Amino acid sequence: MTLDFKVLQKVKGNPSAEVAPGRRLKSVPDQDYVYDLPKELIYKVQQEFPIDHLIDSTEKTNEGFLAEKGRTFMDLLIKEADSKEFMDRTGEMIEQVAQQTGIRFPHVLERYIELGILSLRPRDAWTVTEATTKALKVRSFNCSLSKFLADQGIKDCQVFCLAANEVAAQKAGTKVNITYSKDATGSGLCELAFCPQ
Repeated sequence: MTLDFKVLQKVKGNPSAEVAPGRRLKSVPDQDYVYDLPKELIYKVQQEFPIDHLIDSTEKTNEGFLAEKGRTFMDLLIKEADSKEFMDRTGEMIEQVAQQTGIRFPHVLERYIELGILSLRPRDAWTVTEATTKALKVRSFNCSLSKFLADQGIKDCQVFCLAANEVAAQKAGTKVNITYSKDATGSGLCELAFCPQ
């Protein structure tokens, strides 16, 4: 069967009556949903956890300090993101599907990781390179957090991210092995990989 593009060009608007304006099937009529990260969440998290909290002024910032800050950050983020004020439709549906199917990895964890990136460093370039039930991989390009810590003389920035993502995995209810890799050329490329245990 071939598709006649000349016929399609004559169709104005959306040819499907199911998704035409005013014709969407809704589980709750007259209910509009928010699917995007509210900027107020970013402001609130950055107000309660400014990036300069990662530097200890009284003593040398070490791995233990960075790990504790990573855990504190993710606890704060998840508390706010899952609150009635900031929970969006995406979060609701991810949780609903996870409860119905019993499959929590990777989507519940991925939501927390993405919210963590967007709320702490909203202008950074990053991507999810793999999201299956076998692996989740998140790649960052020129991480501003890494640059900030490098300017302070701290080279092991991954300690913060690993600790934060361990908390996210616990809150998501998934046991995962987390690996970290960084480009040795200094390009600022790093990747976190999560595999279920």
